[in-house]
Amino acid sequence: MKPTRFDTRRFDARRFDNAWQRYVAKATDLHPPFEDFLAGGASETDLIEAERIIGIALPDDLRHLLKLHDGSQGYQALPGWELLSSEGIISEWTIWEDLYRSEFKPEGYESEPSGPIRSDEWWRLKWIPFTRDGGGNCLCVDMAPAAGGTKGQVITLWHDNPGRELIAPSLTEFVEILAEDMEDGKLVWDEEWGSFREPLEDGVGGAE
Repeated sequence: MKPTRFDTRRFDARRFDNAWQRYVAKATDLHPPFEDFLAGGASETDLIEAERIIGIALPDDLRHLLKLHDGSQGYQALPGWELLSSEGIISEWTIWEDLYRSEFKPEGYESEPSGPIRSDEWWRLKWIPFTRDGGGNCLCVDMAPAAGGTKGQVITLWHDNPGRELIAPSLTEFVEILAEDMEDGKLVWDEEWGSFREPLEDGVGGAE
């Protein structure tokens, strides 16, 4: 069965590309090896297969990003997060689907969302993970938001914490936030972490 393509807020490829290019340019300026972090683009076949397996159409901005870069090859190209490939999205989503089917959730926890995120389940099949941190946590695009939310909004998903936070109304706006933070010096490269992060309290980030 072909997944239904949701009518999310209208996607503006030029707006996305402008934000992404700003982010990549500043990231590469701060840490030149960054240019090797990003993989080549996914094919349309790759994206269709991902949509077939997870049973839901990817929002246009996530599809667009994957066509630019099919993941970050294990590197944390986003601050604290590895960007997943189309195959990585399938793998991560399948892990959570298995937990969903088994009705797993940490003992004593109920989902505690902050913002227009549905709270009736620990995990929803229409949350599409597009990053991971290596510790079982993800950022997801939420294709089934609560009232007042937006399909495609970016939310946190912690494997052992009930908090579910709204990060941005869309992936495009999330990238715009990252680009602005990078340009404003709110993110620096930390060699020890192998990622961009907020500067340490003494104003010194990780060593180059």
